Amino acid sequence: MILNYTTGKLPPNFIYLGILLLGVGLWRIAVLDWKGILFFGLSLLCLFIKSGILIDTDKKRLKKYVGFFVIRKGDWENIKSLVSLQIIKTKETQSMSVLSISRTETNEVYKLILVLPNRTIELMSGENDFITKTANEISLELQTCVINRTID
Repeated sequence: MILNYTTGKLPPNFIYLGILLLGVGLWRIAVLDWKGILFFGLSLLCLFIKSGILIDTDKKRLKKYVGFFVIRKGDWENIKSLVSLQIIKTKETQSMSVLSISRTETNEVYKLILVLPNRTIELMSGENDFITKTANEISLELQTCVINRTID
């Protein structure tokens, strides 16, 4: 069985740019301008590019990919020596600046980490409920334990 999880898309401002480019591209194609094809192609990239992970539970392997529609580019990694899954809580700081106004946000982020004997692989990050649910699904399929390091 292959588990598929989308871990990221482009930020909302790129999605809005993609919608704008789609409208401009279709309009330029309607007026028979060749530049419309360029705008249309760029809009598809902005709207449909994503990243994620594939976990092949039968062959015990993992693929982190960058995808566009059904094309998924990435390499398979062997995880047969899997020790456990861990959930950790971290604080991430994000700075935003527009002209002379700057703002810094600090958020608590939960991360799901796959532990191998010689290294760790970060699978995904997000909210506590989503990460806990996903960790339980993956651990059930891979027949391993989940270590929750977020409980105080």
